Amino acid sequence: MKRILVHDLATDQFEYVNFLRAQTLCSSFTKPDINNGRKLSGYVDHTRPNNSYVADLLKRQALTTPIHSFDTSDNIQPSFTAPCLDILNLVRPHRAFAPVMSRAYLNLKKKIGELEAMRSLAAANDRLTQNEFRYTFSDDELVTFAKAKSHAVMKAVATIEDDAQAFEVASSILADYGLYFSDSVIKAKSDKGELRSLVNRAVNELWWRRALRKLSAIEVERVARDLAIVHKYGQAYCSNYSVSRRRERDTDNKAILENTVAYDEVNEDNWYTLSDLADKSVSNPVVRRAEMFVRLKGFEAIAQDNDHVAMFYTLTCPSRFHSVSKSHVNQSWLDAGKPTTQDAQAYLSTVFAGFRKALDKAGIKIYGLRVAEPHADGCPHWHLLMFMEKSQQPVVTDLFQHYALLDSPEEKGAQQHRFTVETIDWSKKNHSAVGYIAKYLSKNIDGKHIDNDIDTKLSGIDAAERVVTWARVNRIRQFQFIGGPSVTVWREMRRVREEIKEDDPVIASLSTGEHMALENVRRAADASDWQAFCYAMGGVFVRRKDQTISPVYSVPQIMSKLVDEWGEEHTTERNATTRYGDAAIARVVGVLFRGAFLATRVRNWKTENKEKFLRGTKRIMSGVVDVFDVLERENEYHRLADEQFNEYQQYLQRVDEITAFAFDEAAWPSFVGAAHDGGLHASSLDLCQ
Repeated sequence: MKRILVHDLATDQFEYVNFLRAQTLCSSFTKPDINNGRKLSGYVDHTRPNNSYVADLLKRQALTTPIHSFDTSDNIQPSFTAPCLDILNLVRPHRAFAPVMSRAYLNLKKKIGELEAMRSLAAANDRLTQNEFRYTFSDDELVTFAKAKSHAVMKAVATIEDDAQAFEVASSILADYGLYFSDSVIKAKSDKGELRSLVNRAVNELWWRRALRKLSAIEVERVARDLAIVHKYGQAYCSNYSVSRRRERDTDNKAILENTVAYDEVNEDNWYTLSDLADKSVSNPVVRRAEMFVRLKGFEAIAQDNDHVAMFYTLTCPSRFHSVSKSHVNQSWLDAGKPTTQDAQAYLSTVFAGFRKALDKAGIKIYGLRVAEPHADGCPHWHLLMFMEKSQQPVVTDLFQHYALLDSPEEKGAQQHRFTVETIDWSKKNHSAVGYIAKYLSKNIDGKHIDNDIDTKLSGIDAAERVVTWARVNRIRQFQFIGGPSVTVWREMRRVREEIKEDDPVIASLSTGEHMALENVRRAADASDWQAFCYAMGGVFVRRKDQTISPVYSVPQIMSKLVDEWGEEHTTERNATTRYGDAAIARVVGVLFRGAFLATRVRNWKTENKEKFLRGTKRIMSGVVDVFDVLERENEYHRLADEQFNEYQQYLQRVDEITAFAFDEAAWPSFVGAAHDGGLHASSLDLCQ
């Protein structure tokens, strides 16, 4: 409340007026509340000073800076005329997300009052709505919307031949729904003359689906965080809505993988469902966790062999990135404009990038693993397990702490919590670097071997589900290995199960020692021995260009044959393109060692719907059966022909016998007598019998 002396120009009178900040549901966003028909709480009648000298002085001050008042109550529209109905109208369109918004309103009402809670709800509704599209659409509604908008873009650019103009038209439609291509992508495509490929994406229904799903997931989660739903005592790590949507997507994806097959183009009997292949790859949490433990165990063994030290660092964000503090909305976060989870991750990346540059400048190398995981309010923090030379450990720690505290170092709690350090003491029993970070790996993968999450009291599996959902929705990379040789080479060499023979034509140019170096890499990878693999590849600090083996990438080639007017055949090759018309991305095809190329992907795989594939295979087999049936029928025809041929042979034999009989004069009397005696019928002479 502010008390100001007001000069009423209509009556030429002076009086004090107590101006109060409006805090009712019927208040306007920008104008004073004079329309609710009752006295505001804390209202005090106008008062006048008793001392005439003071009154005269104040009058003179008021005349020099007069306050003109006008009654504009007829023009003021209240913010919320019917609060209950307004809440329903704000919440109802969002269906599955409506319970989240309702609960948020009730919680905010207790903390910041009805008016501010209503304003927060209205702001959330505005953020979740883009024209006729809502980020809370069900997946069926999203698919229908994607189909309609892709057709709309197609219709808009159908008659535009200029790529740049077509792109501008498509981009304007995408922008209406919060979709866009980054400046770097636009520049890269323009430089390559592939701008039309971006237009082709904008007219593709499947591209719209993926883009809208990503955008919807991240926007809904941001709104949930803004509504103070995501925190330790509410919905930890991420909203229940996002967890539910992720379960639905996982179920749909599983069905798709199980109903899609990958088959060898040369041998169609060699096929697998994509679900089978996913279970054998790092997409499977069990395989992913196992590979990470193998690599970490190898790093730890190398560190112990070389008398290196293991350090465990934790890097967190300043207070302004945390939406909730001690179960209340953090004022620093509000004052900073509500930074998002992506803003916090970008801050951590910037700090780490500065630290890495400082290490490079100092000539210091480290190796280890970085894990990104969320606080209960969705703000990320990093855990880093790093191995380094013992003499360099103080410098590394000081540099990291320096960059961690560059931003607001005087902030309360910054010195204690912004950056923490722990040393792994291998001399103590059961102390190992892998064991130290094992719980963080499990919590960020599938929660196995964790009974309860100490931060939220959730079970290990439930906490892991929410953490993984948080990472997927916000598109945050959870794990990043630092240092060491290429894991791509590791995975490619694990495809080569058989021993590489020295007389193999592929490596004929290699010496005996070079062959052994290549075979050592293969054996280490095949045995899942990351320590031996690192040594065979040139050591844990080896640069990529100096590694023993390097991966080979190649863009798929398309071969086409043309016959000219003289009947001569011409073969041409060109790089494969995507469905959108731009150049295909290079894929790993093998590894290179001392000029010798070793192919690790020798089969061409194609994907197809499982039912269609099996139906096609059945049709092929039925065709084969038909062929056999034809052959069988042909044999039957041969058999019938043989019978007719035998009958014909018998006929010829009878003709010969009768002819011989007719020219044998000695037989005529008996024959004639027999005829007269009726011993032979006339039909006996029927040669056609």
